[in-house]
Amino acid sequence: MKTNESATGLKFRKFNRFYTNVLGFLNEHIYDSPFSLTETRILFEIYNTSNCTAKDLQDKLGLDRGYVSRILKQFEKEDLIYKEKSKADARHHYIYVTETGEAIYKKLEKKANEQVELMLKEIDDKEQHKLAMAMEEIEAILSQSLSSRSSGISIRDYYLSDDIHLLIEKQRQFYAETHGWDDTFLAYLHETFDAEIEKIWIAESGGKFAGCVGLVKQDKKTVQLRWFLVDAAFRGRGLGTQLLEHLVTYSRERKFERIFLWTVSSMAEARPLYEKFGFRLSEVKEETPLWGQHLTEERWDLELS
Repeated sequence: MKTNESATGLKFRKFNRFYTNVLGFLNEHIYDSPFSLTETRILFEIYNTSNCTAKDLQDKLGLDRGYVSRILKQFEKEDLIYKEKSKADARHHYIYVTETGEAIYKKLEKKANEQVELMLKEIDDKEQHKLAMAMEEIEAILSQSLSSRSSGISIRDYYLSDDIHLLIEKQRQFYAETHGWDDTFLAYLHETFDAEIEKIWIAESGGKFAGCVGLVKQDKKTVQLRWFLVDAAFRGRGLGTQLLEHLVTYSRERKFERIFLWTVSSMAEARPLYEKFGFRLSEVKEETPLWGQHLTEERWDLELS
């Protein structure tokens, strides 16, 4: 048994060295930028975390308080971030990226995407699929091993470009298999993600997708609830309620006055949940030809003010 464990450990370390080389992280500087890997991760968390604090950075990244403090001071000096006192507790400061910081972050993300595309360029579609499946398997196994809460569900409030592709595929698959919607729905999905996205929440368990919901900004006072989906394996566990709680709480904190959503009458199972949060049916469009079906559309509104 010990021999097998040792062999696995050797393979693990060999793969780790190989993958580190692939990503170009050996000198801890990425994409020809002046930022170290840790600095880049901190900038990433600040950009993608609502009301980020120094404590959030310490906890999420497992970093020493003094180390985080030094990096934040350097970021402030370089006009990458700024701080604001919490109105609820003056002892706490929220950290946000400046316009300069946002521009640098987006440049880093663009370079990261270009690096990945360059690596995948010489790999055919079949091999790319095998690679993606292997990565998912590695992530799932290690998530279970490393996290004491691996059996639980975590919800993050940021998304990457890869997440958009996943969310589109999950939505397409669900509505095709459950409701028989045709490929015109896929084209519609792509269009919806071109809107002004306010926020997306993604639920995960053991590194796997569990559910999602998003907000699209209509105007200064109104947001639209979109892409609400709970994976079949996680239904009946209150995840839908948790996702909507995040969404409604965020909307209230941002002083929006109204949330609305469009659904169809055949999805009646979601109605009790919408009603629980105070949504009310406000408009009905009878027998609309949509996605290979004749559907009755419903608009539901929640007044926050």
